[in-house]
Amino acid sequence: MQVSVPVQPGDTESRRERGLARLAELGDEPGGDEFLARLGDLGDLTVDFVFGDVHARPGLPVRERELVIVAVLTALGGLEPQVRAHIRAARAAGVTDAELEETLIQVAPYAGFPRAINGIKLLREEQGR
Repeated sequence: MQVSVPVQPGDTESRRERGLARLAELGDEPGGDEFLARLGDLGDLTVDFVFGDVHARPGLPVRERELVIVAVLTALGGLEPQVRAHIRAARAAGVTDAELEETLIQVAPYAGFPRAINGIKLLREEQGR
């Protein structure tokens, strides 16, 4: 079964080009070129599918996508490197620290206080950078 990806009219970019453009828009978070190169084929899939197909879809602005990603990664727990990377990506997309904090507070009643607290700790550590 082939999944079709909606493409904007006149969009001639490949999924790789869309993915690389979105990563550049996010300050090359998460990871940057060196990180993705170390992942080999998984890095290619990350660029092409995650950022070129899913993250670059129309319908939800990049800043809101990053808030959703921060909330989901925090709620899942144990994904601190990815939460850090997406906090930085969210900032690159224009999300304020106050908006990130509110997003992490919103995690508490649904995923638990410990996970929300861990997210706030990561945000505070990133604020110190």
